[in-house]
Amino acid sequence: MIEHKDNRFVAHFDMLGMATLTKRNPDLAWQKLSELRRANEERLNLVIERTGTNELIANQIKTFTFSDTIIAFSKGNTENDALAIFILTTELFSRTLHDCVPIRGGIAYGRFTFNFDLNLFSGPALVDAYELGESSQWLGIVVDEHTAKTVSKLSIGKSPRGRDVVVPWDMPCKGNVVQKRMVVNWPETQYKNYEGTLPLTIEMFYQPFSELFGSLEKLAPSVVAKYANTVAFFNEYYRT
Repeated sequence: MIEHKDNRFVAHFDMLGMATLTKRNPDLAWQKLSELRRANEERLNLVIERTGTNELIANQIKTFTFSDTIIAFSKGNTENDALAIFILTTELFSRTLHDCVPIRGGIAYGRFTFNFDLNLFSGPALVDAYELGESSQWLGIVVDEHTAKTVSKLSIGKSPRGRDVVVPWDMPCKGNVVQKRMVVNWPETQYKNYEGTLPLTIEMFYQPFSELFGSLEKLAPSVVAKYANTVAFFNEYYRT
């Protein structure tokens, strides 16, 4: 039995509302799980060319999927590992958003132990990544301090337009508390993909998800808040 115990970058993602959707429409739930799986396979296996060195970065992260949960982790703790986990998970989020699969996640750095033969995964980094994503009331990606500092020092720390790709945000969290967190600035990294009007409204943002969960007016206030918080973040950081 081989166990791997090293410091790594670890990401944890899950889909919002899967239990509700499964009971409401099992066939549609299966379709969305399939789309999540496809996005995982397509985006988390991309080859990256590192700016400046033209170095090709491939197979730098490994993934494990269980139902609507995705765990992704780097081979090690190098700059290439940080670059790969950041770019590929951001691409995953962008693809799932396009497919109307609402996900949230966290990325953390630290000890992570895994054994693929037994499907065992454990370590402080996994717990931190899970807690960062799970406690945040929105659609998006939260990163821990180490990941934020590492990414900010790399060439990917700025978008092609010179804007930060990791930014601070007063994140609404479970328990009706707000915590200052560092998050992926996906409105900036994916700004070319948005063609709608501004400012974005919650009604506009939620409309594609209504097929999954029903009308906005019938959602629980806690669920509405997640979409409202996402819209607030988008309007704060999206720039044409």
